[in-house]
Amino acid sequence: MHLSDTTRQRLPWLLLAMTVIATAAVYWPGLAGGWVFDDYPNIVDNPEIHITPGHSTLGAWVGSLLSSPSSFLRRPLASLTFSLNWYFGSGAPWAFKLTNVIIHLVNGVLLFCMLRALLRLLVLRTPNKFDNAATTRLALVVSVAWMLLPINLMAVLYVVQRMESLCQIFILAGLWAYLHGRWMMLTARSSRRDRRGFALAVGGIVFGMILGLTSKETAVLLPVFAFLAEWILLRFTHITSSNWKESEGGSASSMQTLPDTEPSSAPSGFAPLKRERKPKQDPRIWWTFVTTLFAPAMLGFSWLLRSVLRPGAWTGRDFTLVQRLLTEPRVLVDYLHWTLLPNPIVLSLYHDEIVVSTGLLAPWTTLGSIVFLAALIALAVWLRNRHPLVSLGIGWFFAAQLLTATIIPLELVYEQRMYFASIGVLLAAGALLLGPRWKISLPILRGSLVAVALLWFAATTNLRAREWSNPLRLAVAEANNHPESARALYEAGRLLLIASNYQPGKTLDESSKYFRQAAAIPGSSALPDQAMIMLVDHGQQGEDGAPWNSMVRKLRSQPTKQEDISALMTLTNCYVAGACKFDVAQLQRAYQAALSRPQPVSRLYGIYADFLRDILHDDMLAEKYLTLAAAGDPSEPAYRIDLAVLYARNGQIGEAREQIAALRQLNYAGRLDRQITVLEQLAERGRSTAARHD
Repeated sequence: MHLSDTTRQRLPWLLLAMTVIATAAVYWPGLAGGWVFDDYPNIVDNPEIHITPGHSTLGAWVGSLLSSPSSFLRRPLASLTFSLNWYFGSGAPWAFKLTNVIIHLVNGVLLFCMLRALLRLLVLRTPNKFDNAATTRLALVVSVAWMLLPINLMAVLYVVQRMESLCQIFILAGLWAYLHGRWMMLTARSSRRDRRGFALAVGGIVFGMILGLTSKETAVLLPVFAFLAEWILLRFTHITSSNWKESEGGSASSMQTLPDTEPSSAPSGFAPLKRERKPKQDPRIWWTFVTTLFAPAMLGFSWLLRSVLRPGAWTGRDFTLVQRLLTEPRVLVDYLHWTLLPNPIVLSLYHDEIVVSTGLLAPWTTLGSIVFLAALIALAVWLRNRHPLVSLGIGWFFAAQLLTATIIPLELVYEQRMYFASIGVLLAAGALLLGPRWKISLPILRGSLVAVALLWFAATTNLRAREWSNPLRLAVAEANNHPESARALYEAGRLLLIASNYQPGKTLDESSKYFRQAAAIPGSSALPDQAMIMLVDHGQQGEDGAPWNSMVRKLRSQPTKQEDISALMTLTNCYVAGACKFDVAQLQRAYQAALSRPQPVSRLYGIYADFLRDILHDDMLAEKYLTLAAAGDPSEPAYRIDLAVLYARNGQIGEAREQIAALRQLNYAGRLDRQITVLEQLAERGRSTAARHD
């Protein structure tokens, strides 16, 4: 059937719109789900996010912008969107998840636009080899597959990972702007269009990176992605001013062809006269990457290297720098497997069961993974001229892992780290299957493989979305699919404990079983032990010796994780609330075990001060540990607020005012006005009381 030119132009957009609707339907069941894991510290338990119509002030919104505990950059735009969801949705997770789905769909459209710009440049460079219609088809298939890809579910239904998906809006838009700017430069028939194209290209990198950083640090990789596209496809070329031949009306009458471009096969709309000479390298492009990539990368690497080599950099991690570098190749191979051959049983919120590599052959897959990845890199270099899209896809996959799979002491595995990297994987696979040429061998077989893959992606993502529709169902499924994951087992036990309401029966027994399984896993945190203590000591003291001993042993012998600190804080709050009836001496013993570790973190000092103040009523010792907490994290106002309260209550007015003065330095746009006012009143009351006693 012959299609008109108008229909042919509109068809990809119609198919993309249908995919957007289909993707929304695939994810729809997951919108009914709840909060998980890091959603709690970042959103649920973060009071500065909880802005309501009755407490909407400039200070509150500024406090929200700076409230993220995830990064020193605070990721203000992501936090702002969380606060907006809370403001308009009264804190219901449904509104947060719907926003995440919309962001993902926007990213899918941006990806299609970016890929079309990329492939248009490929056709421009070698029109005798590649076809416009075929490249549009390839861009559409990759975009559709990416929107439906199961491994990307983590960046969508896991609410806090909006930081990642929101950042990708600016990365994809910035990369699209860069590629379109380069198109304008390479097709320029006047110096004015060339300058406009250059400005758009540079602006895409700079503004895309800056705006992306307001959501997540991943945005610093935008110049890397653009550089790889330049190095593999465009080769830093430009049209020299000597080749612009202005007509009387001011428009060009000719343009210089790009390398390998034959005049007879130039894209429609352009009329190259003849090959004069190959375009020269454009120094502006090189200087763009010197200033946006190479110089910042050297400075950033130097800073990071000093940071990761300092004492205490790996506090809270149960692996060293060398072990991390040995383990990540195995993780990257897993990512490739989970992307191309997704298995709903293997994909998970938690992957803490993955064993740390302690040597090239411990486990043996370490060396095998390193060899495999090295071969992939060599293949990408070798295919740079033969199959540039495959080369670029491989390059983008590795580039996307530069922050999360190298020297930064992050956790080892998270599926959302493939959100951009999966674009590279799908581009390489799509180029091999479909290619940018109109004629391909075995078209029915290749097309069938693509169709089956898309259907499998959609079915798997929908199955996982249905699991995510109910927190308890998700937790039990994760625990059963990953019986070696302490986090998955603990979460199943926690939600079953809540469902049981501490009433004896099958549900409570199942909860206890999961806690015991989790606590017995080598290297597990103190959370399962904390849960067992709360279970047996709920309302009355029970046989709690075993979980206390297990907790103390872990806190003394293992690096102190954030989960361990949360366990201690939960037990402290439970005792203060009167729900837990354990012996306070046991909790004191647990705190001392954690504090015996080298270089305790500020948060541990802070919650130990709460224990000393609220349970042992030892204000003097509480002041000491709050001082240590404030010194370790001077930008956190909570420690200084607690210190000022203690000083004012004990008549140390000068010290209280010192803390208030420090808080004023942190009071951006009045975000701490209310707390400072209360503290001033407490200090004044303390001063008056001291004066009367004198």
